[in-house]
Amino acid sequence: MMKTSFERFIKIIEKSVDRDPWVKEKKVEGYSAEIVKEAKEVIEAIKKKDNDNLKEELGDVLYDWAHACKLAEEQKLFSMEDVINSASEKLVRRKPYLLEKKKRLLTTEETVRIWKEAKAKEKETKI
Repeated sequence: MMKTSFERFIKIIEKSVDRDPWVKEKKVEGYSAEIVKEAKEVIEAIKKKDNDNLKEELGDVLYDWAHACKLAEEQKLFSMEDVINSASEKLVRRKPYLLEKKKRLLTTEETVRIWKEAKAKEKETKI
């Protein structure tokens, strides 16, 4: 069976975490610094309207994110699936209209208001 490009990518990340001592030494903390560095490079590529470089830098962010997730999983902090599920749940809470069957598109103002209200509600429940 043919793997999706994402599944292939994750298998490579798993091998990288398992077999590359440099990756293990970097730990989650090292990859968090790399994510910040690469995010700045994404911003630069956008400013320069350099789409080839933007594609590469977004890949670098994904690469560092996946390594951080797999290293956290190895430390039994949480799994990559936990991260993806958490992000999905947050999107559903903050953008409930995405799953509604309404045909009308919301305005930017409406979507921002819904996002902010959901975020405020989340903060209230964390207190």
